[in-house]
Amino acid sequence: MTATGEAAGRAAREVRDHPVLDRMARIGLVVYGVVYVLIGWLAAEAGLGHPSGSASGSGALEEIAQKPLGSALLWLVAGGLAALVVWQVCQAIGGHRDDDGAKRWLARLGSAGRAVVLGVLSALAVRTALGDGGGGGGGTTGSLLRLSFGTLLVLAAAAVVMAVAVTSAWRGLTDRWRKDVEVEGRTGDVGRVVQVLARAGHLSRAAAFGVIAVLVGRAALEHDSQQKAGLDQAIVRFRDEPLGPWLIVVVAVGLACYGAYQLVRAWYLRSS
Repeated sequence: MTATGEAAGRAAREVRDHPVLDRMARIGLVVYGVVYVLIGWLAAEAGLGHPSGSASGSGALEEIAQKPLGSALLWLVAGGLAALVVWQVCQAIGGHRDDDGAKRWLARLGSAGRAVVLGVLSALAVRTALGDGGGGGGGTTGSLLRLSFGTLLVLAAAAVVMAVAVTSAWRGLTDRWRKDVEVEGRTGDVGRVVQVLARAGHLSRAAAFGVIAVLVGRAALEHDSQQKAGLDQAIVRFRDEPLGPWLIVVVAVGLACYGAYQLVRAWYLRSS
């Protein structure tokens, strides 16, 4: 690594390890977990035919907005997620030093990807707090398809979403998730409950994102700018299948487990 790269990595680690950012990132993990728990709840309701809102990030944020002091809570959500974005960016620049070679760069790439996802969710929280939840006309997918190179952009988006699904499945099937809850480099038994939350959460998230990736890719190939591609649409497609509602509920519970796992991570957040 060049001297400039090493200096950038050192600066990123100093920012990441600052007590203020550490506390804000913990808040970010808590609100991220709450958002996933709400998505799981909304998905279960939709699967059973009693939808009360959109089973998506924006739907979960709208649920928060309807609570007492909802606007203030949304600004807290946005701030916490923004801090988590900064933390992940610092990880992408100078973190994952316990990995070597290609593993380190893949881990840093993963941190960069998570920073993008969290950044989008933070921006959604700001828009919802300002009273602009967006929506309609096929959503983001439809908007992109109306551009000159829209089909390629949407196909690229589908590939990214599928990559997130594959990565989530890999973390759930292996012990890679343990890195998130190893405190100060110590390893060992983190408890059966944490293991169940981590594995069920990551695998359910992988299933949900995999279906969404297929729907996004299909919209691109059919060039259907009116087709929305999200968890809501997946639920509608599978709800009338044999055992469909119960399979949706299983995935919904898994998504809630992923949210609960993020709450656990907030207690274990550490530099790596």
